[in-house]
Amino acid sequence: MPNITKRTRKDGSTVFRFRVFAGEAVDGKQDMLSRTWKPPHNMRPTTAEKEAQRLALLFEEQVRSGYITMDGKTTFSAYAARWMESAELAPRTRENYEYLLRRINAAIGSIPLEKLRADHLKKFYANLREDGMNQRGRYAVSDCLDKIRKTNKLTIDALALQAGISSATASAACKGTHVSVVSANKIAIALSADTDKLFKIERGQEKLSDVCIKQHHTMIRTILASAKRERVVPFNVAAEFIDPPKLEKKEAKYLTDEEARRFLAALQDEQDIRVKSALILDLFIGARRGELCGLSWGDIDFVNGIIRIRRASQYQLGKGIVEVKTKNEHSNRDVKVSQFIVEILKEYRKWWMEHRLSWGAEWKGGQERLFIQDDGRPISPDTINFWLRRFIKSNGLPHLTPHGLRHTFVTLQIASGVDVRTLQARTGHSQASTLLNTYAHALQSAQDNAANALDAMLLKEAKR
Repeated sequence: MPNITKRTRKDGSTVFRFRVFAGEAVDGKQDMLSRTWKPPHNMRPTTAEKEAQRLALLFEEQVRSGYITMDGKTTFSAYAARWMESAELAPRTRENYEYLLRRINAAIGSIPLEKLRADHLKKFYANLREDGMNQRGRYAVSDCLDKIRKTNKLTIDALALQAGISSATASAACKGTHVSVVSANKIAIALSADTDKLFKIERGQEKLSDVCIKQHHTMIRTILASAKRERVVPFNVAAEFIDPPKLEKKEAKYLTDEEARRFLAALQDEQDIRVKSALILDLFIGARRGELCGLSWGDIDFVNGIIRIRRASQYQLGKGIVEVKTKNEHSNRDVKVSQFIVEILKEYRKWWMEHRLSWGAEWKGGQERLFIQDDGRPISPDTINFWLRRFIKSNGLPHLTPHGLRHTFVTLQIASGVDVRTLQARTGHSQASTLLNTYAHALQSAQDNAANALDAMLLKEAKR
């Protein structure tokens, strides 16, 4: 039978502590697991006693069945490690969580779950706002990479292909120019070397963004929510006793209709047909960059003018470019396109087939992705960033990211009178509310235009 201890805290609240025999430890002593339960403030004492008995027996059963192997003395880092093992996460999400956990565990990892308080989290978030916390803002410099490249008899392009980075980045790294730590890691993996031996890592002074700080909070809250469901802790301190870090609401960056026309006109003169086709397609269908890189020729219906989005490409550390599912179930979609886009794709298809034939037996593009490296292998989504950055710089256009092209697509569609439900189906947003919240400015502008149009029509009729 479980041992139940009733305690009254200084604030007058009541808690029950359950202790259950979990077996013998290595030294022969009894291994006991414990758990604390705090009744709701409005629960009657007699009801709380009965509920405590029920939960204690349930706790004992879970311990005996092996479902629970930890108690309230378990530290945050120990529980987080177990949670990461059992959580079903996409590879890229897991990488990001592991990155976040390094900071989280350094700050609160040694604290037992039951002793974790709001003050601990507030101090942690305040620390995250200090200068120099943005480790991704660091840069890497190498004075030996070019020598190693030549020793391995690799061209700049070959090194770039092996590392899954652009040739421009590979060239910069070999010249001793600053590159991101992410790029340095990719190069080191390609050369089967340690990053620290190839590069000198310099720490920047950038702060973490509000979004990044909130990501830390969200992960802590998610892990503690799991601990509460398993009744390892009586409450979720990150959800019940502290407000999440505030985000400064920023308007999505996008091109105006005039800027979009300039952008398209410049693309018409772009010499690299891959860049031309990729950026025009992105402007006209608003796909996420991973979705764009995941397109194969079998997804293009030239007769009916439909592009089927069914997968995405993603770079994963140690694996290179891999195929993954789209962001959510709504992201699998058929997007209708105009004859203009069909003709662009036909022109690109012709170049693509000729390029494939020129490589002969050395061709490695079995997946027949639309946007490819020279040998036919899929490009990294980062390549879209590189292409766009180089294009806007050479044409004197406003700074924009691939996601900014997606914002441009949505904004121009709204301005053209496309309704939210139709737009949700075209963009693959899981909820229409996301569109309503993100593009409130464009929707309000469309509302104003609609009101003015109705006034013009009705008042004009009334004056006759």
